[in-house]
Amino acid sequence: MNTKVVGVVPARLESKRLPGKALADICGLPMIIHTCKRALLSKTLDDVYVATDSKEIQEVAESFGIKSIMTSKYHKNSSERAGEACKFIDSEIVVNIQGDEPLLYPDHVDKITQPLIDDSEIQVSMGITKFSKINSSSDFKAVMDSNNDLIYSSRSDIPHFYMKDHQYFWKLCFIVPHRKIWLEKYLEWKQTPLEILEDNHFLRLTENGVKIRLVEIDQAKISVDTPEDLEEVRLLMKEDSLIKEYL
Repeated sequence: MNTKVVGVVPARLESKRLPGKALADICGLPMIIHTCKRALLSKTLDDVYVATDSKEIQEVAESFGIKSIMTSKYHKNSSERAGEACKFIDSEIVVNIQGDEPLLYPDHVDKITQPLIDDSEIQVSMGITKFSKINSSSDFKAVMDSNNDLIYSSRSDIPHFYMKDHQYFWKLCFIVPHRKIWLEKYLEWKQTPLEILEDNHFLRLTENGVKIRLVEIDQAKISVDTPEDLEEVRLLMKEDSLIKEYL
């Protein structure tokens, strides 16, 4: 029996650094539509939903044939929004895909989700990629154990290279498959101290004892957080070969 896997793309119009970014135009399509259309090219996902508190985003998504679920405007992060949305979805695995990833690679979704399909003991997984930029507080660095499970992630540069020259860090990539039960439990938990300190809502899972299996991916593209990111993505999209498969 095949495991049913559904992608959820949380999206809102309010953004501290780039208001309205979910609907920002990139090569003729709203950003959220690029993300969803590329996710639908995944071999693993059976369906993709936008989870939003915005009627405008819902109308845009549905005009492009993307299913949507309206959620509360009071959610603090994408995991809470995905957690509410998954209550209306019949699926064993729900993949939280950030809406500001318009250059998403479908094969990354497949690779990061595969551990949950292969091993029923694995509850949550997440992508990581090699990263060499120092003192980049907007990127979450990670350290893992011998099983490739997350020990901790931080905006700080971890681990500290005390005994040798800096080589590279592991950076988190926010394609995050969960067994549905853990997204539902996430909604029940209060914010945790390290989650608040680091402003990293995935630490709520770690602080509640949930192991996160880390999966290495190559060529992870940038997410859109600033006007500068948006301009860079617009340039990259013009050279992107995948766009031809869904335009």
